[in-house]
Amino acid sequence: MAQSINAQTWRQVILPFEIACEYANPFLDVSIKAEFTGPDGRKMEREAYWDGGRSYKIAFAPTCVGKWSWIVSAPEETGVNGCGGTIYCTEYDGDLEIYRHGFLKVSDTKRYLTYADGTPFFWLGDTHWEFAYGERWDESNHPEMSSMFKGMADRRAAQGFTVYQTNLRADPGWRSEGGSRYFTEGENGFLPKVEFYQEELDRRMYYLADLGLVNALGFSWFMSIVNRVETWKHVARYFVARYGALPMVWTLAGEVAGYAPEPARSSFIDEWRKVALYIEEIDSYGTLQTAHYDNHRPFSDYYYGEDWYDFTLNQAGHGDFPISASDFAVYRKEHPDKPFVEGESLYEYCSTLEENGTRLCTADMVRRVAYTAMQCGACGYTYGAQGIWDIVWDTPKEPGKGGVFNRFGIPWHQAIDGIGAVQMGYMRQLYLDEHFEEMTPIPVASISPFGVTSVSDAPPTMFDPLATANARRTRMIIYYNEHTRGGCRVPDLCTGSYQAEWFNPRTAERTMAAKDLSPQDGALDLPARPDGKDWLLVVKRIPLE
Repeated sequence: MAQSINAQTWRQVILPFEIACEYANPFLDVSIKAEFTGPDGRKMEREAYWDGGRSYKIAFAPTCVGKWSWIVSAPEETGVNGCGGTIYCTEYDGDLEIYRHGFLKVSDTKRYLTYADGTPFFWLGDTHWEFAYGERWDESNHPEMSSMFKGMADRRAAQGFTVYQTNLRADPGWRSEGGSRYFTEGENGFLPKVEFYQEELDRRMYYLADLGLVNALGFSWFMSIVNRVETWKHVARYFVARYGALPMVWTLAGEVAGYAPEPARSSFIDEWRKVALYIEEIDSYGTLQTAHYDNHRPFSDYYYGEDWYDFTLNQAGHGDFPISASDFAVYRKEHPDKPFVEGESLYEYCSTLEENGTRLCTADMVRRVAYTAMQCGACGYTYGAQGIWDIVWDTPKEPGKGGVFNRFGIPWHQAIDGIGAVQMGYMRQLYLDEHFEEMTPIPVASISPFGVTSVSDAPPTMFDPLATANARRTRMIIYYNEHTRGGCRVPDLCTGSYQAEWFNPRTAERTMAAKDLSPQDGALDLPARPDGKDWLLVVKRIPLE
């Protein structure tokens, strides 16, 4: 076992060793842990993961510069009890934000997420439900990509995405003959199939981490918890040990509560809670936890008041409900003390679910729901593209028969080029530039041919501009969707001069809209959008000389 190694802050190192004995079940019959002590006195415990035969490994990412010591605690027969060593950690010298600033946590204001050092983190996710095996590593039918998996990950990182929203789909039998790819459950109990991890999953997890992407990972879909709580605790234990020193968020399971009536719904919620509490107990990094919500109105809020539940990962849906600003605004008003991310809505190229038929989800529709969520108090958004989240290799021979979400026959190699993903990158950069962490929703009046509405706290309608501002209202962002009928009036402003510029969400271009705007009676009238498309108006008070 290595006694002294070098590392960089927040970058995983792996300590391998062989034990001196064998167990009938090398996962369940033994627990080997190491305690790490940092230069600041912080202590962290990491469990070793079984890696086949008598091989065990401990994954660890030091959280600060300096000398770390570690010591193993294990049964005497293993021959490794009391072994230890040192890790000399220096500052990370690369340019990836997640390692420059550290793993994620909730901000002191409880409104957004930050890196470990307090730097604001903007969640821009991409949906890859079957990243672990469905996306091909050595093949591609995209002309610019030699690998389906690596090509897509590279593209999203280059576009400014910060999160891969994934799911293991480790549900027993899911697209797998002969049971789960991840584990067996034989006469000796649960046992990880280490060959799958070694040959397939490790390289995928590490590739995303080396791009600086946070992996927001769920274990399976909601129904898999039935009579299997201990199974998913075992899966969680193995994943926390094997991958818990990577930049992660645990999202528990897909659509946790499901769609069955009571008592099944409450049972799903209660049983998955047991897994979440177990993760909270064993994860020494305090990795953020949430639950990928089901699609209901009003938005779901189970787990909301529980300590382990760090932020909301909502699902507004794919058109099966109208998606309105009032849904987001009301939820944030009623639930202001946890960050909110819109985690699944209107995937680009998806065939929507609507009572009056279906239509192709366009980039325009994606932008509308993304900016609506952000302007109503979200701190991030997860994009998705049809053909990627559900792994469509090539154009179906009979478009229209590709399933309820793929009636237009969109394959992954078309979806990855969608302009909506590019525009999501523009959105992230806009909010970073304008310090989204300082902005909260404010009520404004709508100025239209029908008159000026009164400023109130009533939920916004589809015709209303959506405004956010910093505390002093010296910086504001106004979002006009394609239904707004005019400009807006912003109240409660300081005296002075303001200027406004248009931000084009399709191109990221900025153009001057107005200079030297002066509030009248503390209110500022702002212009209508320049054409019939959606626009944002960035308004700033001009500093006094």
